[in-house]
Amino acid sequence: RQEALFITASLFAAVNFLSIMGIASGFEAENGVAWSAPRELVAQGVACGVAGLTGSAPVSGSMSRSLVSRMAGTTSQMSCMFTALLWIYMMPYMTVMSPTPQAALAAVIMSAVIKSVVNPKDLMAMKGTDFIVGWVTGIGT
Repeated sequence: RQEALFITASLFAAVNFLSIMGIASGFEAENGVAWSAPRELVAQGVACGVAGLTGSAPVSGSMSRSLVSRMAGTTSQMSCMFTALLWIYMMPYMTVMSPTPQAALAAVIMSAVIKSVVNPKDLMAMKGTDFIVGWVTGIGT
């Protein structure tokens, strides 16, 4: 049982870190603000540890949420804190969102993601083997 838990936790941590690495690298390229992989791993580890101690679900980043925030014009970490506090405050009233069609919610996310899909600047700039591997990976996923 512990082996299965270890494998599941390791896979979650790896996928989560790769997702965050993608978000951070994209924002680093856009803004020129460096990010620290070790600091990010520690932050994710602490967040998931606290989530486990309190009986919550594991914590992870969200590329679509980050892109929607970026599209809305947010520029600081305080926007994440504001969003989290707003969600906590609004939870009792979330039944209002139930009738919202999933297509409308998907459209908000797609509007943020589509820019990178329609004009993949990083893939277009690649040369040689990187070009082939990048496009095969992009199309495959």
